[in-house]
Amino acid sequence: MLVLSGCDSRTKESDLEAAYTQIEACEYEGALAALDMAEESGEDMAYILRARGIANMGLTNYEEAAEQFIAERIQTHRQITHKNDDIEYICNLDDFDIDVNYYLADTYERMGKDGEAIDTYSAILGIREKDMLAHYRRGRVRLRQNDHDGALEDFERALKLEPDNYDLRIEIAGRLTESGYEDEGRSYLEQFLAEKEKKLSDFDKGRIYFYMEDYATAKTYFEEARDDDDQSTILFLGKTYEMLGDYNYATSTYQNYLSKHPEAALIHNQLGLSRLESGDYAGAKEAFQTARNLNNTGIDQTLSYNEIVACEYTGDFNQAKVLMEAYIKKYPDDEAANREALFLSTR
Repeated sequence: MLVLSGCDSRTKESDLEAAYTQIEACEYEGALAALDMAEESGEDMAYILRARGIANMGLTNYEEAAEQFIAERIQTHRQITHKNDDIEYICNLDDFDIDVNYYLADTYERMGKDGEAIDTYSAILGIREKDMLAHYRRGRVRLRQNDHDGALEDFERALKLEPDNYDLRIEIAGRLTESGYEDEGRSYLEQFLAEKEKKLSDFDKGRIYFYMEDYATAKTYFEEARDDDDQSTILFLGKTYEMLGDYNYATSTYQNYLSKHPEAALIHNQLGLSRLESGDYAGAKEAFQTARNLNNTGIDQTLSYNEIVACEYTGDFNQAKVLMEAYIKKYPDDEAANREALFLSTR
């Protein structure tokens, strides 16, 4: 919901332009090849390193991605260093460098290196104190690290900077609820609903009631907002029907969308999850496989893991073991997967 944005204001030559075009198309291998050519041609090295980092993120090569983003900071001699566990802030970072640090922090999160991610967000805030996104993201990581008070402090600062940001408040409430602070998450939403209800769209009202776990009311608003070509609306509508126990309607909602948008990996994944809950394990496995075959979806790790779970449910433990072995090699830091691999070894 809250995304990173680039800062491409410098002039780029053809190879570099080609690389960024390929990244936008999720053609990461081709982008890396184009970036090698760009380097040979002497093009802007800062942009080359940034693009290599992004391409490696797309390929889930997070260690390599982090190395490229760090190399960009070193290359420009404006890196943020660590000394005795304290952050040494080096000023005069421009927007490009801030952007690279956002990507680096995101990479650390994906690697499970929350401490490094917090340090990087703190470094951004050391330069740009009123950066809403850095406050929100640092708060999100702190919450994951069970630093409840630190997370709330960051969330409040983010909301103070953008008090009318609907998505931000919904995101914060959702994070609190997911972390076991349901009452606090609900209070954020109830207060916001009381203050802003007349300004909210039907979709936003639906999301608020969804996170308040009032699924019947959420369904009403999502139906009012329904757009069969809008992925977000369909995703929430289907999940609401799932929460109400109507898996048949949820499944048909996802399938109807996929008939027109077969490339929608998120919807394939949710269809698979819905089928798992309804007991259609073979159908769930098919949905996850279909999405994974789309390649470079941005949720490849999730899809791979869910396919393994579906194999277990269907009783195909041999295939689950094969897939898990490949998964562990690619994502060795996934503790849940390592525990599941231990379980599979006993089957």
